Amino acid sequence: MTARFALAAVLAAWGSAQPVPYLASIKPNNSVDARTLSEYQPGGRFSAVAITVAQLLRIAYRIQPYQLAGAPPWIFTRRFDITAKSDGTPPPSQQALLSALLAGRFHLAAHNETREQPVFALVLARKDGKLGPQLMPSAFDCAAWLTGPHAPPEAGRTPNCATRINPGVLSGKAISMARLATSLAPFVGRFTVDKTELTGAFDVELTWTPDDAPVGQPPSLDAAEPGLSIFIALQQQLGLKLISEKGPVEVLVIDRLEPPSEN
Repeated sequence: MTARFALAAVLAAWGSAQPVPYLASIKPNNSVDARTLSEYQPGGRFSAVAITVAQLLRIAYRIQPYQLAGAPPWIFTRRFDITAKSDGTPPPSQQALLSALLAGRFHLAAHNETREQPVFALVLARKDGKLGPQLMPSAFDCAAWLTGPHAPPEAGRTPNCATRINPGVLSGKAISMARLATSLAPFVGRFTVDKTELTGAFDVELTWTPDDAPVGQPPSLDAAEPGLSIFIALQQQLGLKLISEKGPVEVLVIDRLEPPSEN
């Protein structure tokens, strides 16, 4: 399933699912410097501290901020402490539980649309097509590897045929350019499509300075040099760049959303 159609599939699944029974406590969190924390425990329990409704929507509908339309401004600034549990059998997924919570306590009504929006196209940075030193063609056979038995991935190492993402670090082993473009989207704030015309699989090591890196915190050994943006890192390390275009993007359109009712 491509990213473009993922939102429609999620909305269809929630719309056709059985209602999720739950109990929830929702309290305003007015702390100025509260840090957002959230956890879902298998068995149908969700807890969060200082979470916004925008963050709940992202988790429930698996969307990025650029896929949210028509939302009232308060959902980005007002924070809540939430505990919710469901005794449903089988236990609901985190997405199903939060979808029910948003509909029941925040009176959410929404639909999906495809809208023409600014997007990024991932293209070659050099006219001669030369790639950067940290983008290497891979001959690893993912199809064969995925069908056979293999050991679980080692902690701290990039799994075969997948990506490993940490703040300021994107590592891929035998991935396609389409996979790379999709992985970049959350960090560049736009839906991103592959237009490199590069086929096959590649090993990728991309490091940059995250925009939200804590001031005064020593850089990680895996992190880029201070001040290196992801856009410059793409050109220097991978020989690729992002150019602005217009394209179709699946968005979640908010029809109704209200502050939660008191406990």
